[in-house]
Amino acid sequence: MITKEAYEEQLAKAKEFHGEVCGGIAIGTKLAMYGMDLMGMELNTRHKNLIVFVEIDRCMADAVQSVTKCSMGKRSLKQMYYGKFGVTFYNMDTKEAIRVSDADANSKEDICETKAEMIQRFMDTPAEELFNVEKVKIRPIPDAQIPGSAHTSTFCSVCGEKVTDDRHLVRGGRPICKSCAEESYYELID
Repeated sequence: MITKEAYEEQLAKAKEFHGEVCGGIAIGTKLAMYGMDLMGMELNTRHKNLIVFVEIDRCMADAVQSVTKCSMGKRSLKQMYYGKFGVTFYNMDTKEAIRVSDADANSKEDICETKAEMIQRFMDTPAEELFNVEKVKIRPIPDAQIPGSAHTSTFCSVCGEKVTDDRHLVRGGRPICKSCAEESYYELID
């Protein structure tokens, strides 16, 4: 059960991490706490067997990272870029997975409230009323994407830079990094 005090504590930590409390931080904090609770995992602890799949790259993702202690650097936070207010919690040991999504975000009804009113509503409303929960099965995660040290590395045959964890392509039998093989987000300036 998520207490008001626990929510206030986690919200303060998410605020410190993100820089402010906005709607996404308020929602993401409670959602992440609920997911951790449903998975039987303690707050304020890094769980090496937990992988979290975040479906949005907005403020909510920072709250989820703050609460779960999962991170991209530890390879335990996976960014899915779906633009949806959903998060999947996956226990690598038990293979149990649940997807928690924001019921308000999936409602066609507009809720007119201030940020303060929304935060208070998330503090006072039981998580079961705020979120939808689905049991899901995670597709096999390639070994190269599992948390831990780099599993593989090779050098791009075009630019010569090292590419880890099978993030390269093979063209004509040669390894090529994605930025050389596809359109890169940057352009070199002479």
